[in-house]
Amino acid sequence: MKHTKLTYAFLAVITTLLSMWVLPSLIKKMTDEAKNYPLVYYSSTVKELCIIDFIHDKDSFSDIRGNRYPRSEYDSIIPMLNFRQLMMDGRLPDSIEGQPIDPKVIRMKQVIYRYYPSMLNAPQPEMGVLLEAMPKRLNLTLPGDYFRMDDKITFIDAETNQVNEQKSNRFTEAMKRKGFEFPVKKFWGNPTTRKPYEEGYFCLDNKGELFHLKMVNGRPFVKNTGISSKIDVEWFTMMEVPDKRFYGFVFGKKGETGIIESDGGDYRFVKMDIPPFDINKEDLTVMGNMLYWTVRVTNEDGMNVYALHSDNLKKVSQFHMDEKTSLWDEVSPWLFLTTLSLENENNAYISLYFTDLSYRALALNIIIALLLMIFWQKEPVRRRKIMAFYLIPTGLAGLLTLLFLPPYEEN
Repeated sequence: MKHTKLTYAFLAVITTLLSMWVLPSLIKKMTDEAKNYPLVYYSSTVKELCIIDFIHDKDSFSDIRGNRYPRSEYDSIIPMLNFRQLMMDGRLPDSIEGQPIDPKVIRMKQVIYRYYPSMLNAPQPEMGVLLEAMPKRLNLTLPGDYFRMDDKITFIDAETNQVNEQKSNRFTEAMKRKGFEFPVKKFWGNPTTRKPYEEGYFCLDNKGELFHLKMVNGRPFVKNTGISSKIDVEWFTMMEVPDKRFYGFVFGKKGETGIIESDGGDYRFVKMDIPPFDINKEDLTVMGNMLYWTVRVTNEDGMNVYALHSDNLKKVSQFHMDEKTSLWDEVSPWLFLTTLSLENENNAYISLYFTDLSYRALALNIIIALLLMIFWQKEPVRRRKIMAFYLIPTGLAGLLTLLFLPPYEEN
């Protein structure tokens, strides 16, 4: 009898969990809509953020002040984004804001960067490849070995799978002499030959200090960036940009976001003038040019766009657009206390994910429990009470379980 009760309880729990996954998924497919935001880009001619949404308005676009512009003026109003078309038409201006316009310089100064929380939560490579930073024939080539870094740095030959003890010891000792404390916490690089030059890796040591490591003429180059005195580094993305202005984007544990610039052989942290950024929940997109950077941050509340001066990353304008709500967004907090999913938008791992509790659904759950007590008269009062208490936290998923499973018989 005891085993029968446990088996029935196990089946009830499994069926409820399946219902918490399947039922919301089916309702969401019928009621949810895509939450696409329009392109917002800062215009260096009208000096304001412009909203470009030709899908819903084919004939015009506007800036955030409400001024409307015909589509025929789109290229000239946003010249940094459409300089190729203006160049083909012979309409590319000679200068903007007193700076001469050269297509080659525009291309060099362009910055495109996207960050998603799944990048942080995805498995990180345990090995890297350190290219020669000053190749003799100018083109980057693979060195023939790879390294792993934990309590030391170890180079392994790609063909023989043997450890290169001499090179490993040389680089490990060089890092220790510069103050690097093993074991390493994280390290970031761009292990590809399809880039204009090589800047190696940025490594976070056991003390939280950020070091720059690269190979120059076969020898180790190690330097403490000193950035950790200004920002508690959580994440870094290496970007060997064509103009060599900066090394990459850095994110702090307190929400700071910015770049690490090259400063005459030293390193300088330049913070983007935006509110604290939640690296675990928010998306970030940077579209930069030689004059201004347009930074977009999206989260569960909507989209925030900031226009920043390219030289100091200080804010000149900002815009907010609320998240587009669908029927699913309106009804789901009232239908489900929580839902179950095998996927999470913030990472790529398959697991069991419960959404945050929505206590508004408790009202519906209590009503379902009361209706069961009143109308399910074929069951004894004691069993109805147990079923009612089960429905209060589980709601529609629990009701579906009770309807699906046959009644439990004592004998």
